[in-house]
Amino acid sequence: ERESRGIGVWRRRGTGGQGARRERDREREREREREVKRMHRSCGRLSGVSSSAGVCAAAARRGLPASRRRGGLAQQQHNASVPAPRRVRPRASTEGSSSVLDNLDNLALVKKVALSGKVFQQISAREMFEALIAINQIKSKKPENLSKVLAGNEAGEGGSYWKLVYTVGKKNLNEATSKGTGSVGGNGGNFFPVTAVQNWNEETNRIQNGIFILGVFSLIFSGDFELVDKSAILYFDFDRLDISLGPLSFGFDLPANEERVGKKRPFFIWLHADEDIAIGRGRGGGIAVWKKVDKSYREDEGVYV
Repeated sequence: ERESRGIGVWRRRGTGGQGARRERDREREREREREVKRMHRSCGRLSGVSSSAGVCAAAARRGLPASRRRGGLAQQQHNASVPAPRRVRPRASTEGSSSVLDNLDNLALVKKVALSGKVFQQISAREMFEALIAINQIKSKKPENLSKVLAGNEAGEGGSYWKLVYTVGKKNLNEATSKGTGSVGGNGGNFFPVTAVQNWNEETNRIQNGIFILGVFSLIFSGDFELVDKSAILYFDFDRLDISLGPLSFGFDLPANEERVGKKRPFFIWLHADEDIAIGRGRGGGIAVWKKVDKSYREDEGVYV
């Protein structure tokens, strides 16, 4: 009898435990239904946002608040209303060049850039332009010993050879001089895209101005020049043109131009010249920078060889 009563007690206790679990399950189900109803009401208010409605439906199927899905409805509505930031194409940075050039004066900066490689030159083009504008505005002392520096023949190589590096056109030069460099956009000037080398020989007073491409093509103008040391002006004119293409070459004399005599000839006014670089302003109104090149450079590039 005691055993049967014990079994009855055990059964009643077990039945009570199961009932409590069922009651808890029913309560969770009711809470879940209440959350789903609240969520549907929220989705009804956001029905104009299709992406939010889709999230609501997905959350409803799972019986979970939308705020727990993909950052929440409120955040998604905010994201939908705020346009994505516009991507801006990055500009070529000059930070690498500026850190090197910051402590240099204008002339030292021009020399540094002119004697550097192509990559450094391209990222320093604007600094080059602004330095040249400043140099052009300064009434400095005329370069000394121009004949020796520009056309000296001490090495017996037919004079001195100068590669054209950088040019600023008349329009940009005049605008930057009168209104400031900020009035000129872009780089302001250009590094010369092909190999152009000038040769001056003080012993013969002859000038050569040549374009050289890949060591197989050359176009060379030549003529007489006159250097006036006192005013730092070099007058010149061309009387011959020679052309070479691979093994083929030919040339001819150019007709004389009677109007181009005396001070009416083309000229360069030299702002600076030393053993490394030369800066000159041409008759056309622009400004240019050359760097001196040696025999090994000319042999490597097929220049005047």
